[in-house]
Amino acid sequence: MKKKILVIDDDRINAKIVKLNLVKEGFHVETAFDGDEGLAVLPTVNPDLIILDVNMPNMNGYTFMLEIQKFTEHKDTPVLVLTAHADVKPIFKFNGVKDYLVKPVNGPDLVEKVKKHVS
Repeated sequence: MKKKILVIDDDRINAKIVKLNLVKEGFHVETAFDGDEGLAVLPTVNPDLIILDVNMPNMNGYTFMLEIQKFTEHKDTPVLVLTAHADVKPIFKFNGVKDYLVKPVNGPDLVEKVKKHVS
């Protein structure tokens, strides 16, 4: 069975680039375009890994990480933070945040980090 990845990013072009890189590697990828949408699809997608942008409208990555703790079955789902800012240390205090990627996404780095955290 293919591993499922949920990409949550308000930048649709970036989300598409991430999705294409991961689909090419055999992953099943679903996208959401803000934290609210990500929480809404979380139970149906049931991801093995979440790739989460930090700065988004409606619900940012920090708030998403607080809210996901309410979902017992998803609170330990590994999360890779996707950000345009290299300084993301504060988000690592959240349970589940395993690593980060800096935009623009480098395809090989993305695939390497995803494989590391879903195996």
